[in-house]
Amino acid sequence: MSGRSLSVLAVLAVVAATLVPQAAAQPGPVSDPLPTPAPSGVGVKLQEIARLPQSSTTPAAGDSRLKQYNRVNYLGEIPDGSGRFFVPDMNGKLYTLNRDGSGQRAYLDVRATIGGNFHNHQGLGSGFGFVAFHPQFATNGKFYTAHTEAKDALKNRKPDLPSSSNAVVHGVITEWTATNPKAATFAGSRRELLRIGFEMYLHGFQEIGFGPDGLLYLAVGDGGIGYRSDVPQDVKVPQGKILRIDPAGSNSGNRKYGIPPSNPFLGRPGALAELYAIGVRDPYRFSWDNGRMFLGHIGEKVVESVYEVKPGANLGWGQREGHLTYRRNDPKCQLYPLPVDDAKFGYTYPVAGFDHNRPNGGCGDSGNALIGGFVYRGTAIPALQGKYVYGEGVKGLLYYAEEKDMRAGAPIAKTFELAVYDSAGRRTTMKSLTGKSRVDLRLGTDAAGELYVLAKANGKIWKVTGTIGTLEACESGSEVVSGVNAAADWKPVTASRWRFPGNEVVLSKAGSARPGPRRPNEYAVVTKGPAFGNVTVDAQVRLDTPVSQKDRDVVIVFGHQSDTRFYYVHLSSDNKIYPHNGIFLVDNADRLRIDDQWNGSIGAAPAITDMKWHRVRVTHCVDTGVIAVYVDGSSQPLMTATNTVLKSGRVGFGSFDNIGRIADLRITGKAAPTVLSSPDDVSPGIASAVVNHYDFEHPVAGDPKKEDDIGRADARTPISLVNGGAAMRTADGAFPGSTTSLQLKQVRPNNKSNDDWKAGVYNSGGVASMKAFSKARGLSIMTWVKVTGEAPARNSNSSGTGDFYGAIGFAGILAGDSDGHAARALLETENHDGAMRLIALGRRVDGSDKQYWVSSADWKTLIPAGKWVFLAGTFDFDNGTIGLYVDGKPVPGSYAVKGDPWKIIGAPEPDLTSAANPRGIKIGGSHPQNNREVNACNCRLDSLMLLDRAVTADEVRGQYEWVAKGRR
Repeated sequence: MSGRSLSVLAVLAVVAATLVPQAAAQPGPVSDPLPTPAPSGVGVKLQEIARLPQSSTTPAAGDSRLKQYNRVNYLGEIPDGSGRFFVPDMNGKLYTLNRDGSGQRAYLDVRATIGGNFHNHQGLGSGFGFVAFHPQFATNGKFYTAHTEAKDALKNRKPDLPSSSNAVVHGVITEWTATNPKAATFAGSRRELLRIGFEMYLHGFQEIGFGPDGLLYLAVGDGGIGYRSDVPQDVKVPQGKILRIDPAGSNSGNRKYGIPPSNPFLGRPGALAELYAIGVRDPYRFSWDNGRMFLGHIGEKVVESVYEVKPGANLGWGQREGHLTYRRNDPKCQLYPLPVDDAKFGYTYPVAGFDHNRPNGGCGDSGNALIGGFVYRGTAIPALQGKYVYGEGVKGLLYYAEEKDMRAGAPIAKTFELAVYDSAGRRTTMKSLTGKSRVDLRLGTDAAGELYVLAKANGKIWKVTGTIGTLEACESGSEVVSGVNAAADWKPVTASRWRFPGNEVVLSKAGSARPGPRRPNEYAVVTKGPAFGNVTVDAQVRLDTPVSQKDRDVVIVFGHQSDTRFYYVHLSSDNKIYPHNGIFLVDNADRLRIDDQWNGSIGAAPAITDMKWHRVRVTHCVDTGVIAVYVDGSSQPLMTATNTVLKSGRVGFGSFDNIGRIADLRITGKAAPTVLSSPDDVSPGIASAVVNHYDFEHPVAGDPKKEDDIGRADARTPISLVNGGAAMRTADGAFPGSTTSLQLKQVRPNNKSNDDWKAGVYNSGGVASMKAFSKARGLSIMTWVKVTGEAPARNSNSSGTGDFYGAIGFAGILAGDSDGHAARALLETENHDGAMRLIALGRRVDGSDKQYWVSSADWKTLIPAGKWVFLAGTFDFDNGTIGLYVDGKPVPGSYAVKGDPWKIIGAPEPDLTSAANPRGIKIGGSHPQNNREVNACNCRLDSLMLLDRAVTADEVRGQYEWVAKGRR
């Protein structure tokens, strides 16, 4: 959908400009009612505080949408100073809990109190719909509920306000008075205030709440019939309206509540005195900000809206949907421009909202539902201050608009999407957090104005604890490549298709499909300058294919490592099919779409719709994986993605099957580290992350007792071959192409000594060349292992000949100098619960607690004697996870330490390792600085690599297959 600004005035201007005499055809439908919410560059961090009990409807519902974990739909704070929260579950119970989620209890069971007439198994809004505590609850004990009734109530109880004789359900407002407002559970009295009948099970009392004037507002839906009737516009009936009453009064028709004298329809002939606003379909959540009422409103066909509701407002439903004309019985579920004389009707139009992005002509359930929210006025999250935070309930999306821009009659405020992060700062989605495709998201707030997110899908409640900049600046680097206009600066797929006139690089002839993964047919890569890690690409691009041709595109390539491994941004005139207008990854397989904007049927607004030059900027932060695409100088990205597969590469330009050109290309960033490792030994996906690499085929010149490091040039860390020296190099490569491995062994099993063959480096003050593992978010260890002798080895420190060590050391990064587990990361075997297991051990803070991943299986089934095995451990200290792999596959197991041993929960973020440089590397059993034997390894190691990030499972598998299965 387009990113243009939109206002009622603009719509009227377009209609007026194209208006013809009445004999002419009426205007066609509006294909693009509202802009798609733009990426905000901000994400909210959610901390789970509670999960309320599971519940179900009675009887069991036939509608799967009512079969969620429970039906919690709001969180608020009881206005008595106790700090207690309240949460209604539509299946019948009102819960209270403490601020931290503890102390959960059922304060009141509405379903049990009402009895058999309570109705909650038909209609999404049925059941115990809402609760509103009186502002003086602490002294008067009063609160109010909305619920639905059926069965005998339809025959024995009469609605208080005009209702259809065909009503299938009643909505009931009840006043409850607690004998002791401080009590943990309700005891007291109740009285019915108001009863209204509804013709369908939909859109009844959707919310009740007190306004700043101390009066009770009732958001009443149209009963599901507004699409085919005049009910929302009929001032004689309550359905499809906002009502305002005084619970303390008695001058209503039923003498149970009062009519405020300031009600805007009071005294209007034929109008209900209770009316505050009309023209409502499905009013889903209202809130107040400095005396202004903001109402979320769920649309029928296409438009979801937020209104500023003033006394006497007419939101237009029945004649209008959002800011457009609604035509009853239109078979295509479309909306139309406003008539030229629209002003005479006096409708109120939305101040924010979004549309359904429904395929053209589509109708039926859209799977979209706007959930009204709150203007954030709390203090804990400055980045949200003054923003109206709201959402989409089905998919669980979070949005915001600036309150200062939400003004009736002004251009509609732009809506931005908020990313979601879990408590550890990991990017996620509400679907992932709930484990369901239907989230049923709701919002709440406490007395301090802090925000909460609820989901019926799993019954959980999260507090919004902070924000994370999804587009935060990373270390950009100062390397600049520009002036790349000559043929010598580029490497095309097909040179004959390219021209290089002046300062332009022109793809003059469209490419054609090539064998291999589905990827752009023709592109050229910049060869001038280095490959980049973190990078910003700035350029002018133009699509030369005529606009008469559909599906035009050009692409910007980045992270290019080979013809089958790179990222690209697809800039297209179409956004309605999977390959168009998005961000993609090619990783030795067909392109994979990774941008946040694609929803399965539509993506970000078309990037290029003409044949003009457009300024495009692409940023990629390899540390976080965040990618953003900006077009024509916008401060907000058109597309965003998060992906960490490729950590470096080159930049390029091309197209799938069109022609175009690029000019003024400037590449700024951080040059990728120079990697000395043979490309035959390291897969491209992890090459840039390799810090230290030992293949045991590179003795240090002049000192064969030391092995050189073939990793990064700026991190070179030679190691000592302790006790065995050059003899430890053995002609037994672990994989094709490798000729040598390192033999480790116990020399004298029954003698206390210090002659075991082992390897490593140690400095008690830290090894400066290993600074990449200081203040690190994560790291990885990879090596090949073959057991060649007794394992575990005999305990040479024991007097008994039958005593064996309880562990076998393979390799690790040291954080201390003990012969135990003073390691930042370690791969070993160890005795756990009476059995030897394969272990990956990590410690984030030196001297602090460690965490283990312990294999479920006995280690000998994972590393059989006499067989080369590829062993890998990954340690993500920021997210608190460890991965352990054998031959590229995850090793089933569990964490040995419960809780949070790495202390990653809470501020500050991100969570990093200690600032001190590691003290060294250990290979084999005891650490090389020790003067005694411990945990000797009768084994061989080959191609040991230490990497500066926690690589992914796919990357581990890729490295294994790269060398073991001949992909290299």
